[in-house]
Amino acid sequence: MLKIAPVYAIWLACIATAANVVISKLATPYVTSAVFLLFACALSCVCFRCVFSQAEWSRLFDKDVRWKALGMGTCGTALTMTIFMVALNYTTPVNSAIDNQFEIIYSLILSAVILKERPTLAQIGGSILVLAGVILIVLKGGTYVQAKGDFMILGSLWLFQVSHIFAKKLPADLSPSQIAAARAFYAMPALAILIFALRIIQGPLLFDAQPMLWATLVGSALINYFIGNVLWYTAIRNMDLSKATAIILSYPVLTYLFSALAGEDDFTLYKVVGMVLAVGGAYIVTTTAKKGETK
Repeated sequence: MLKIAPVYAIWLACIATAANVVISKLATPYVTSAVFLLFACALSCVCFRCVFSQAEWSRLFDKDVRWKALGMGTCGTALTMTIFMVALNYTTPVNSAIDNQFEIIYSLILSAVILKERPTLAQIGGSILVLAGVILIVLKGGTYVQAKGDFMILGSLWLFQVSHIFAKKLPADLSPSQIAAARAFYAMPALAILIFALRIIQGPLLFDAQPMLWATLVGSALINYFIGNVLWYTAIRNMDLSKATAIILSYPVLTYLFSALAGEDDFTLYKVVGMVLAVGGAYIVTTTAKKGETK
C-alpha cells in the first residue's frame, strides 16, 4: 500500500506520534476515551478496507493471525491508549511523551527476568537518566492531579512490551499495512467491552459532538492509526529496530513544539531538562543494545 524509504518512514512516524499526543489531549474534554479510540480505530479500518484487496483484507481473519493480532490490539492500543487518554485529563502532552520513555526501563527489566540478559553499565546509566528525567517531570508538575496522570502512564507502559511480543509472533508474510490494520481492528473488541463496563459503572458516556471532537477524531484515525502505524511497521520491517527506536524516541521534542503551539504546554526549564535527560537516556540504552547485538 505504501512505498517509502525506511528512514523517511520512521521520521514521518515520529511526526505522526508527536501530533497524535496533542490531538488526543484536545479531544479529552469532549469524549470518553474508550469511545474516541473505538471510533478512531473503526474509521482507520474503513480506510484500510478501501485500499486493500479482498485477499489482503481476508488474511487478517486467518487462524494464524487473529489471536496474535487480538493480543497486539488489546495490549498495544485498547488498554494502553485508553489509560493514556484518561491520563491526559490530568497531565500535559509533553509530560506524557516524556513519561513514555520509561518503557525502555520496562524493556530492560523484562529482558533480564525473562531472557536472562544482563544489562551493560551503559544501559544502566542510560536507564538512570531516563528515570531522573521522569522523576523531574513528576515531582515538578506542581500538583497532585498532574502527578496522578503521569503515574497512570508509567503504570501502563509494560503493556506495550506485551503487545510487541504478540506482534513479533505474527506471520512473516503480513505487510506493514496489514499489521497496522490488524492492530486497529482487533483493538475494537476490547474497546467495546471497556465501553460496556464504563456504561454500567459510570452511567452515561461523554460524546459532545462539537467540531473539535470530529476534527480530532478524523485526525487521530488518519494520522496515527492509518498512516502513522503503517509508517512505523514499514520502518521496522526494513531497517534495524534499534535505529528505528532511537529515531522515534525523539518524538517528545516535536510533541513539546506542537503542544506549545496548541496552547496545551508552557516552555519551562524543568520540562526541557527532563526531556533532555529522558530522551538522551533512552537513546543511550537503545544504541548500546544495538552494539551488543552485533558483537
